[in-house]
Amino acid sequence: MSGTSADDASTALFRRIVAALFAAGFATFAQLYGVQSLLPEISADFGIDPSHAALTISMATIGIAVGVLPWAFAADRWGRVRIMKVSAVTAAVIGLITPFLHSLPLVLGSRLVEGLALAAIPAIAVTYITDELPARRVTAAAGAFVSGNSIGGLIGRLVSGLVGEHFGWQIGMMTVAVLCVIACTMFVIIVPAPHGYLPSRLRTRGEPSDDTPTAWRRFSMALTTPALWGTYAQPFLLMGSFISLFSFLGYHLQAAPYGLSTAITSMIFTVYLVGTFTSRWSGSAAGRIGHRRLLMIGITLMAAGAALTLSSPLVIIVIGVAVFTAGYFVTSPVTSAMTSLLAGPARSQATAIYQLVFYIGNSVFGWLLGRAFEVFDWPGVGVGIIALCGIAALIAAMLLPARPVSSASPEH
Repeated sequence: MSGTSADDASTALFRRIVAALFAAGFATFAQLYGVQSLLPEISADFGIDPSHAALTISMATIGIAVGVLPWAFAADRWGRVRIMKVSAVTAAVIGLITPFLHSLPLVLGSRLVEGLALAAIPAIAVTYITDELPARRVTAAAGAFVSGNSIGGLIGRLVSGLVGEHFGWQIGMMTVAVLCVIACTMFVIIVPAPHGYLPSRLRTRGEPSDDTPTAWRRFSMALTTPALWGTYAQPFLLMGSFISLFSFLGYHLQAAPYGLSTAITSMIFTVYLVGTFTSRWSGSAAGRIGHRRLLMIGITLMAAGAALTLSSPLVIIVIGVAVFTAGYFVTSPVTSAMTSLLAGPARSQATAIYQLVFYIGNSVFGWLLGRAFEVFDWPGVGVGIIALCGIAALIAAMLLPARPVSSASPEH
């Protein structure tokens, strides 16, 4: 009977963590990428080209890239959940302010600060999962977090595009900001108190935790483990591909010969629902077929989907976007879970570095492929994405083990 009670308690904890991090992932991606549907309107309003309009996304992701390591060190000292709550609430408030700013420099500055505030959630979420759950459930819970990302990205883009076409990009952003406040409130209420990690400020000299490596030693471990560099390369290249496809597809489809409206192009983002299913599926499939093999499947789908978008028929382009999205949301939970599982005691720092390169790739390739779009039109983006996928697959084959071995996850 006691064993059954323990199993019930473990299942209840798992469900609360999944629900809380789904809400956090929703708020993160909705705030970051809700503006993506509005880029053509922002271009027209401020009289700027696509690569400069995309800075509204890049500034937020640069903020996250700058913020992830400081937030990770803060979480080690003050506690994972406390820091994530501070991050969520602060970012939600800034998100409400941004639409009221009517000059491009102010909007970009606010997006930078919003990214800085938001950075704790992607920096800490998977580490928190690894602290609190047994290893067999880490990838599944990470899949739920990524599923929240995909739903947030979908709803953010869809709502902002539909509202923005009729009421302007500021009202579109405001509507998404209100949704994010609701999601952040749910996260703060639902997220369980941590039990798997003791913040360093609460430790006393002589406790067993004093024998663990210092934060700077763990950071060094995270930087010098070759397999971890294999996982870091994946978000750098693949998220850069992902953000570029969705940033510039709207420009492509609103131009001749398609001539679609903002509302219609926003509807294409419903393919994110495919990503929601594949991210959850990948969490359970990793244990059966191996993490590296599953990653290769995801990368192959991304490259195939990008190739389909180079065709002319609109229906084939939409299918290509769906295949591409399915592939990306296979790769994301697998690589984030592999990072945390491979890092051992350095998982907090390794996860922060993973998020750092994730958003650096977002910013770098979001701009570079924007320039390629301006010079070569959509083929420049599509071919660039296929090349990035090929590089990611090569690095995975060279550096990543078939299955990560965890030395850090609790087996409760």
